[in-house]
Amino acid sequence: MTRRGSWSGAGVAALLLLGCTSIAEGLDNGVGMLPPMGYNTWNDLGCKEMSEANVKAAAAALVKSGLRDLGYVYVNLDDCWQASKRNPNTGRLEADPTRFPSGMKALGDHLHSLNLRFGIYTDRGSRTCAGRPGSFKHEALDAQTFADWGVDYVKEDNCHSSKGPNDKESLFQQFGEFRDSLNKTGRPIFFSVCGGGDQGLYTNLSYYASDERGGKNLANSWRIHSDCIDWTTCLDGQQVAAGLQNYAGPGGFNDPDMLLGSQAKCARWLSTARSRTQFNLWAILMAPLLLGTRLTAMPSFDLQTYSNAAVIAVNQDPLGQQGYILHRDFLISVWGRPLHNGDWAVAFVNNNPIFAANVVCDEKCWTLMPFQQNQVLYAKDLWNPNATAIEVSAGKPWTQHVPGKGSSTMWRLSTTRWMDTLADSVDDARSQSAPILV
Repeated sequence: MTRRGSWSGAGVAALLLLGCTSIAEGLDNGVGMLPPMGYNTWNDLGCKEMSEANVKAAAAALVKSGLRDLGYVYVNLDDCWQASKRNPNTGRLEADPTRFPSGMKALGDHLHSLNLRFGIYTDRGSRTCAGRPGSFKHEALDAQTFADWGVDYVKEDNCHSSKGPNDKESLFQQFGEFRDSLNKTGRPIFFSVCGGGDQGLYTNLSYYASDERGGKNLANSWRIHSDCIDWTTCLDGQQVAAGLQNYAGPGGFNDPDMLLGSQAKCARWLSTARSRTQFNLWAILMAPLLLGTRLTAMPSFDLQTYSNAAVIAVNQDPLGQQGYILHRDFLISVWGRPLHNGDWAVAFVNNNPIFAANVVCDEKCWTLMPFQQNQVLYAKDLWNPNATAIEVSAGKPWTQHVPGKGSSTMWRLSTTRWMDTLADSVDDARSQSAPILV
């Protein structure tokens, strides 16, 4: 499998001289030069509410809310779209006729007509996590079926595997078979590997990135932790992802799982402060931005969070370099990510369960960014667009007073006073990805 990467920027040489990071090349299948953005059904609909009508309603909400035009274009069906058995004559997967009476091809055509992309779910085992037919020994047939339906994104899960969820020989071989089968269809399809199936809570799956058979050689994104179902599991996933920056780059991304909104009506949700912090850190981590919330009744707070073009620009920055932790002291941390024009995105996080705290980027924190000692920089608060950029001096303590309970602030550091969200650069980078096909 050949690989490719695409990046530029004045900060690259300085980053490499730091010796703490590199930019990885990604899977060469024509897609995924930037982290995918969109919606996944699981944390919203689960299995119980999975239906054609609800998926179409979610797609319509993406368009009406303006989120599609900000880049959220994937509508990804998770488990429970399938009929309980394969077609007895062709052996192909089929849609559940009650839940999806029009079938998958018609659904894909509908999504494409809205300028959205169509994502679907399968499993490398004999059955999916919800007990529907898996792709074991049907890799080529299922890949071609998905291509025939106009699928643009495939998530392959890890349940009911023949040798258990963590047998590396079988999992890399089986996920690799599906990767190759997708490529043979000739259709550009984003391939997402989810090793989280059949895993316990707090399971470190970093080997999906670090093993030479994984990462950029395996997929366009790969889960590096078990499911993010609450703040403690999300925190654990963040910590794992933070140490894997050298394995991610254009075409391939570490995946700490989906975004959780603040709606208590959803199966999984976070507080408002924590959901916004998750969004900030997923931008720093160059992670997929897949919404796992009720789009048809999204609170204004969540819509404001996910519509922040300045934070989206950080996530979609065309340099393609994942961020990492600059400073950590028990419950507080500072995170940073280099951007293509030499700017840096910096987040200050306070996980104290009760109290606010002063979170400081100290002298050691500054050594992990390529600025000169005492260099004057300008910091723009990405959640307060009307505020004037403040001056900070590289190498000197930069302090933010951050409320507790998982709150954060998010900044963009620049050598120039006037900054924008680099929307034009993001659009240029997106143009490198595969177009929406029908």
